[in-house]
Amino acid sequence: MTMDTVVCKKCALDSKTPGITINADTGLCQFCENYTPLSKEKKEEFRLQMDTLFKSPKKQGKYDVIMALSGGVDSSYALYRLKEEYPHLRVLAVQFDNGFISDTAFKNAQKFCELTKSTYFRLVLDNTLLRDTFKKAARSKDAYPGFAKYRASDMCNTCMSIIKQKLVEMAIHTKTPFIVFAFSPGQTEVPFVTLTKPFMTWIRKLFDAQMKTMGVTERNLYLMDQDTITASPPDTEVMIIHPFLVWEYNKHQFKEDIIRLGWTEPDLKDPNSSNCLLNAYAIKNHFDKYHIHSYAYDQSALVRQGNIKKEEAMKTLHTTFSDAAMKEVQRRLDQ
Repeated sequence: MTMDTVVCKKCALDSKTPGITINADTGLCQFCENYTPLSKEKKEEFRLQMDTLFKSPKKQGKYDVIMALSGGVDSSYALYRLKEEYPHLRVLAVQFDNGFISDTAFKNAQKFCELTKSTYFRLVLDNTLLRDTFKKAARSKDAYPGFAKYRASDMCNTCMSIIKQKLVEMAIHTKTPFIVFAFSPGQTEVPFVTLTKPFMTWIRKLFDAQMKTMGVTERNLYLMDQDTITASPPDTEVMIIHPFLVWEYNKHQFKEDIIRLGWTEPDLKDPNSSNCLLNAYAIKNHFDKYHIHSYAYDQSALVRQGNIKKEEAMKTLHTTFSDAAMKEVQRRLDQ
């Protein structure tokens, strides 16, 4: 921080970050100034809605839920909690092998699938093409819309978009009504998102255009199959559910709980990831390009909501990354 940099009095956002304004009178950033906590009534409404959906899912196919399982803290806990509260759910847990997932994360994911009696599936795509795609994401500028830069790095936005495309396609194929993502309340603000056929086609076109901007040529490898969308019944819908916008979010407690259940912490030296080796590299790449820490908004939202302390967020955002880890990722990308 320079002497001229002003940090928001409430959260971890600062005046050095492009697009962030700190009010000289209040000392607050524009997000804290306009923040209204979710009412107890609204929280209860969300809880009842999720309860209703999960207690009586439409029995259309083999599974009730497709779960995006990284093997990290949040997704491992979410899978466990989901099956604890709704033991009847038939869950297909999908772990995307992006070429940078730690061995420990693979073991954690499989362990928690066994523990919860969920079906484990490892999604594997062409590793050479994936590496090339991540390199193009790293070199790209402004492929994603403005606010996306505050939500995630270009590399992580690309990876998450691929996962979403493939999981929606799997949901249509298997007639699974729900997809669950373990995003924190700082990473998303909407607990339920219904994807209709036109919406699916739209997000497919959007990601196709974003990849085209990055110079990715083998785009069909990552996009959901348009024929699959077109051939599905007119009333086809897939709902994406973010349970951490309904449940209380306490990552420290989650970690304690899952460690007791056999989860093992990987040695990544990255405070923002408990599963992916690429994450720290992606954060640095994003900061070098845009002068935005890709977890600043997420961490600050968690502070604003009372989920973590400001000091914890500041420590996370100012942790330096190992040069050896950066070089290892670069080596893998250049293979």
